[in-house]
Amino acid sequence: MSSFRTIRIAALASVCAAISMPALAADEPISLERSSQWNVDYAPDKCRLAAMFGPEEDRHYLFFEQHYPNAYAGLTVAGPALKRFRSRGRTSLKFYEGQEDLRTEPFTGELDSIGNAVIYSNVHVENGTAPFEQEITGLARLDADLGDKVEFVSVRQRGREVRFETGPLGDAFKVLNSCTQDMIREWGLDVEQHLAASSMPEWLNEERVAGRIANKYPTSALMRGEQAILRMRVIVGEDGRVERCQIDAATTTEKLDSPACDEMQEAQFRPAMDASGQPFRSYYATSIIYQMAQR
Repeated sequence: MSSFRTIRIAALASVCAAISMPALAADEPISLERSSQWNVDYAPDKCRLAAMFGPEEDRHYLFFEQHYPNAYAGLTVAGPALKRFRSRGRTSLKFYEGQEDLRTEPFTGELDSIGNAVIYSNVHVENGTAPFEQEITGLARLDADLGDKVEFVSVRQRGREVRFETGPLGDAFKVLNSCTQDMIREWGLDVEQHLAASSMPEWLNEERVAGRIANKYPTSALMRGEQAILRMRVIVGEDGRVERCQIDAATTTEKLDSPACDEMQEAQFRPAMDASGQPFRSYYATSIIYQMAQR
């Protein structure tokens, strides 16, 4: 069994205080209709599916984003209705009527020209942000059948609910899956081998190397209280060694220069196996989250 895990790096801020706030009375839900077509950005380092919501004078924005094939996707919602949301506050996430609340603790930030944003590193329609073990026998992909169950994207924090009326997303998930497969070709890898693979790379010394990454919060970023979501991928050769490593920022950073790729030179993998059980060049990808620990 294997899965894409998230590496979390936590550090205490130089000044940090936690204040317990009473829950607010529930507001009327804010419902935002989609006001643009879905647009797909086939960028070299990511695939983004985005749309605008709400009227022009009250513009909001939603996008799903992937930096590699995955059963999860990054999710960002932004706009003035999210002004009262707080970073890592207890937040309910829902995708359809009758679904139990998915308990989450997202980041908040700013999105250029849109305003306040609620940011998730990875979400799943049924699991929310909770990880789950899965046997990776080929490319991980978004589940289009689950996408068809989606009616909306709802975030609720301290009595305030903002609902983005997306409608079903099955076809959109298929587009993202196609986009991430094109990305694999750009990395110089064989997509058909990956689709038929009997196993994907398995990180053998993950605990030791990931532990070293987690123990290094860049000092300049720490002093500024800077947090970030990064995406890391490595190309794994037929011998299980790391051929190259790349880190892409999923959120804007200024001083946060992660040492993860330096540490990954010591990583050891069991290589991917094709349909006939022969090793082949593949990749391993994960998220790295730098965050200030809460007291």
